[in-house]
Amino acid sequence: MGICGLAQPAPPADGILDETRALTPETRRQIAAELSQFRQDLKCDAWIKATSFMATGSTIRREAQIARRDLSAVRPAVLMAYDRSSNSSAVSFAPVFWERYSAAELVEIMQETRRILSDPKLSLDERLLHATRSWIDRLRSMESVRLRQSLWIQRREKTFAMAVPALLAAGALLAALFGFLSRRRTARADLRFLFPEVQVGLRFGAAYGGGVTAEIKTNAGAQ
Repeated sequence: MGICGLAQPAPPADGILDETRALTPETRRQIAAELSQFRQDLKCDAWIKATSFMATGSTIRREAQIARRDLSAVRPAVLMAYDRSSNSSAVSFAPVFWERYSAAELVEIMQETRRILSDPKLSLDERLLHATRSWIDRLRSMESVRLRQSLWIQRREKTFAMAVPALLAAGALLAALFGFLSRRRTARADLRFLFPEVQVGLRFGAAYGGGVTAEIKTNAGAQ
C-alpha cells in the first residue's frame, strides 16, 4: 500500500499518520500540539504522514497530493509526507495557499523541509519534529505579513473613501467660484460708457466752434 492508502476509517484526531513508528510518545505529543495551534491560527487542516514503503513507480510528491486530498478533500490543508524507504519527502499545499502566498516562498518551504528530513545527523524522530516546526513557523509568519498588508490596504481604501466626498465638495466649490468670476468678467466686458449728448451752437460759423460750457448767474443789480 502506498503513502496515500489510509488504514484508518477516519483521519487521526492529532493529524499524525506514522507508519514508521519512529515517533516517541513525547515527540508525537509535541507535533500534535504544533499542528493543533497551526490549525487554529491559519484556519486550515494540517497533516503529517510518514511511511516505510512507497509503491513502485510512484513519487513522494504525487503521494503527498493524494493523501492531502483524501484527508481534507477541497478544504484548505497542508500535508508533509516522508517515505523512510527512499528517504524522500514532500510538502503538499492546497490551491488556496498558492493563491494566498508567494510561490517562491512556498517552494523555499518545500526545499527547507526536504533538507531537514534528509539530515543524517538527526534521528528520524528529531527530523520529523524539526521539519514540522520549520514549515509551521514559516507559514505562520507569512500569514502574519499578509494580514498586516491586507489591513493596511483596507485602511487606505477607507481613508480614500472618506476623502472622496470632501474632495468632490471642494472641487464643486472651486468650479462654482470660477464660474461666478468668469460670468462677472464677461458682464463687465459687455458694459459701454457713453458721453452725454451736448447741444453746441455755432461760433464764427464753425460747427462745434463754440457754445455754452458754463453759466454764471449774478445778482440782477450787478454792473
